[in-house]
Amino acid sequence: MRIVGPAGNFDKLDAAIKAGADEVFLGLKGFGARRNNDNFSMQELLDGIDYAHKKGVKVLLALNTIMRDMEIKSVYKNFKPIYEHGVDAVIVQDLGLIKFLKTNFPDLVLHGSTQMTVANHVEANYLKELGLSRVVLARELSFEEIKEIRENTDIELEVFVSGSMCISYSGNCYVSSFIGGRSGNRGMCAYTCRKKFKDEEGNLSYFLSPNDQLLEEEEINKLKSIGIDAIKVEGRKKQPEYIFETVSYYRDVLSGKSRESQSYKLFNRGYSKGYFYLDDKLMNHKYSSNFGYLLGKIENNEIKLLDDLILGDGIQYVNQYFEKIDGIYVNKIFQNGNKVQLAKKGDTIKLSDVPKGSKYVYKNYSKDINDTINHSIKIGKRYKKINAKVKAYLNNEILIEFSTLNNFKKEIISEKKGPILDSIANKKILEEDIINKISELGDTDFQIDEIEIDYDGIAFIPFSLIKQMKRELVDDLAKKLVDSYKHEEREFVEFKYLKIDRLISPIFSALCRTDEQVKKCKELGIEKIYRENFDITKQKNINNRLLNQESNLISNLYQLVNGRNKGYKNQAINWNFNVFNNISIDVYSSFENIDTVFLSPELNYKQLKLITNTSLKRGLVIYGSLKSMYIEHTIDNKKYKEIQGEHFDRYKVVKNELDNIELYLYKPMNLIPKLDLIYSLNLDELRLDFTFESPEEVEKIIKSIKTKSGKYNPYAFDMGVS
Repeated sequence: MRIVGPAGNFDKLDAAIKAGADEVFLGLKGFGARRNNDNFSMQELLDGIDYAHKKGVKVLLALNTIMRDMEIKSVYKNFKPIYEHGVDAVIVQDLGLIKFLKTNFPDLVLHGSTQMTVANHVEANYLKELGLSRVVLARELSFEEIKEIRENTDIELEVFVSGSMCISYSGNCYVSSFIGGRSGNRGMCAYTCRKKFKDEEGNLSYFLSPNDQLLEEEEINKLKSIGIDAIKVEGRKKQPEYIFETVSYYRDVLSGKSRESQSYKLFNRGYSKGYFYLDDKLMNHKYSSNFGYLLGKIENNEIKLLDDLILGDGIQYVNQYFEKIDGIYVNKIFQNGNKVQLAKKGDTIKLSDVPKGSKYVYKNYSKDINDTINHSIKIGKRYKKINAKVKAYLNNEILIEFSTLNNFKKEIISEKKGPILDSIANKKILEEDIINKISELGDTDFQIDEIEIDYDGIAFIPFSLIKQMKRELVDDLAKKLVDSYKHEEREFVEFKYLKIDRLISPIFSALCRTDEQVKKCKELGIEKIYRENFDITKQKNINNRLLNQESNLISNLYQLVNGRNKGYKNQAINWNFNVFNNISIDVYSSFENIDTVFLSPELNYKQLKLITNTSLKRGLVIYGSLKSMYIEHTIDNKKYKEIQGEHFDRYKVVKNELDNIELYLYKPMNLIPKLDLIYSLNLDELRLDFTFESPEEVEKIIKSIKTKSGKYNPYAFDMGVS
């Protein structure tokens, strides 16, 4: 099982590699699902690829966002030198980008991002059919579900095992887009979910903020036992010390070394096992930031320590409501009236100048741990193992060969012949002496694994000659190893889509939740009716009748493939497929069951005008309460509640028949007053989504189409998203 470590910049790349990562994932500035990270410039990325390859580590480039056509075209220009330089794989979300990359770089290895929300084996097998070699599974899966997926697919499976958890299914969160114009699907999430919310009863809480995930030895061994191919450590935004500790912990676990993880002492907003055991410890309603871990409770100005404390540690004082009061680096510790440099777990101490109102002390910086890890990173080495051969006979040229395998099992050989050995050794040279001299590779990227010696025991071998030949062989092998990944330049294949040269008169359709809404729509002449569907098909629900009914609207890859396999016709793809470009429509047009695709509401009207691929009918939602999150976890037991954010953003929270949570924007999007502009987009279908509306409200909305009236509420339609 391989460890995939995060690399937000070169220092983090170095930390992950030295800690024992088999693969690292990173981003290029301007691309990927962490666009607001440091990320790598082009030259830094190319240098990072070489650095990793010399250590025997794979580099995975994250291009896991949805993209417009012009952005995909720019990907070619930016990705071409990376491909030619020899990146090992690319992590993707957008099906249009997948088709583009497969066309232009057919031998490129592709991994499906967790942003694709792969939650069952049918979806995994479809992505293998598309040409992907690995998928990163949705984080909301239990171990039993992961095991069942593994039993039903042979594509490589990767599982997140540590780090930040999104409360919404990845790829199905739009809160940041709709209220702030920053799309999580485009790597610009504003982390609105980490804010405090108030419900209709006046309760204040971090309703949408989960603990971070930390799977430990028991869980990792379970994943290993069922044949999971890779485990992923989240943390491109975290510090190198956190990355080093977390990756090295998993390396120790896989090597059979049992120890406790120290990751929680380096970054901590609370930890759980995620969805692995289906327990109820996922959420942290008290706080959402990096609080550190609890050091003790303040009672009578004294603290009984739950962990060691030394001068230089960082702490923060917290009140009874878990609000931060102050943070300091400790410069005085009092124990029994005396100043001490170190206090141990269980000791009772006093600290000076404790802020008024403080109830708890949290430790958010451990000097000892950080110093130890920084030292380990500084002096740490990571070597690639190589084999050596030596052939030395009297009156023959000495020959030394170094060889290794690259990440794709291709053998790389460097061979050098030296001068003829024409002298007899005065003192017997042992094979052990040759082995010792060959193995001394000094400050290089290589370490000898196996040595084959073919020596006649007679010839005199100058050890200075071996040293010189080794140096030349190491340089040559390193160059050949790096070059072995490089690709030849490929001819660019452009995807072109003509402007629509005819005026299209769109039909109006409706998505309805209730029979009363359906009845009212039909009374008012809306004939094409959709019934809402479920956004996710988890492995445990794959045989659930609710998810297997024939429907004219599909909301996930399982339903897409299922509809094809069962021969359904005239189905539409819902907007949560995040269709952002013309190429993705080509992908969906290969499905005989699909005739319409609803475009992403994250596109503005200028961008919508550029979606001219007519291989499928193109639809747009012009009215409706937009579903901004789909959540596996039950926030509470209510079927319905309302919450309001710190910036007066309001949401309706609904529990569906699968006990999943759907979070809707409180105010419906309404583009009807701009119908004249919408008609100019030349779309085939305009849809009204009725979720909470009464029959009277349905009637009012439908009648407003004729007058083009109502309160205009565009969300992304005017400005789009970044």
